[in-house]
Amino acid sequence: MNEDQFQQKIETYAGDKRRRSSKSHHILTGLFILGIGAVLLMRQSGVDLPFWLFTWPVILIGVGILGGLKTNFRPGGWMIVMAVGGIFLADRLIPGMDIQKFAWPLLIMAIGLWIIVKPKTHHRHFGRWHERNRGGGWSDDTNVFNDSGELRDDSDYLDATSVFGGIKKIILSKNFKGGDITNFMGGTEINLTQADIPGSITIDTTNIFGGTKLIVPPTWDVQSDVVTIFGGVDDKRQIMSDGPHPTKVVRLSGLCIFGGIEIRSF
Repeated sequence: MNEDQFQQKIETYAGDKRRRSSKSHHILTGLFILGIGAVLLMRQSGVDLPFWLFTWPVILIGVGILGGLKTNFRPGGWMIVMAVGGIFLADRLIPGMDIQKFAWPLLIMAIGLWIIVKPKTHHRHFGRWHERNRGGGWSDDTNVFNDSGELRDDSDYLDATSVFGGIKKIILSKNFKGGDITNFMGGTEINLTQADIPGSITIDTTNIFGGTKLIVPPTWDVQSDVVTIFGGVDDKRQIMSDGPHPTKVVRLSGLCIFGGIEIRSF
């Protein structure tokens, strides 16, 4: 088997795996909605159900469980969603707990803790170390500002954190492998139109009262596994007649609470 045949076999396997994963996610989402409908039908039919079953903390817990199922319960944003829902549900079930007045401080502390301990993209640190040391010595030459004040970055791994501010980056790497974006009351804009990716990559995003804007080529396939609460993922690119490139896939994972992700091609 020559190199081209081997590469084609890998791409075929990856495509089949993505299709199976997408189908399972659709099934899980459908079962989740079906379960909600069944519970509401039981309530309308006069079945005696616990009062707390129809409260918003239970909805949060349900969304967290759904997010965990989609990621095979790997550490992720679903954990903080379930924690918030569990705390407020406990406040309703345990007499005299009165956690409402501590809600915002606890939520902000939970977000800070999540930013500290959240899992990072695989090999992110090694990739940055390799890029900065391949020419000898530690340097930040991969980051250069252009005339518009945008940061031009030719490293293969992305790490952007915005708190009460904004970040703009143009990725120049021809072997870009994904990374991490964190926004808390801030925003990040990442331009990938001058970059290239080796195949399927993952960008993990956490948006709390903030947002991420991704500018990607229109031929790339963007797939989202982001858990959203009062937020969303909006792909505003024009639909290409020949469809997305099957070997150029950007997977989005993470969490959006009162925030969102906007995808454009310009």
